[in-house]
Amino acid sequence: MKTPVTNWIIVGTQNNQKVFRPSDWAGRISELGGLVQESGMVQYCEELRPIRYNGNSAVYVDAILKTTRVEIWEQVMGFARLHQLKIVEQTEPVEVIFGLHDQKAPSNSNLELQDVIEIAQLAA
Repeated sequence: MKTPVTNWIIVGTQNNQKVFRPSDWAGRISELGGLVQESGMVQYCEELRPIRYNGNSAVYVDAILKTTRVEIWEQVMGFARLHQLKIVEQTEPVEVIFGLHDQKAPSNSNLELQDVIEIAQLAA
């Protein structure tokens, strides 16, 4: 029996290993599920947020998005397929490193030691 996917990571590298442009694509896609605050800043939801994955821009997509906000999930995954972005399926929850200077590997058994996931720092 296949283990269900708990989340996906969409990496900003295309199948030919070229870096996807524009550089702020992960933030733009993550805004689909976010809320705009009175200050004009976007508050990303926990199910869809920009991250860094092995030094590349990426988007974390929680499986719950697929059932609770189907339209957004379809838009995000359709965008990834259309632009031939790398989609990494995870079968265990991903531990996100909140400190950008903390370079220890996550404790997930299905992530290789070089896999480092960080919350992306985005300019306002």
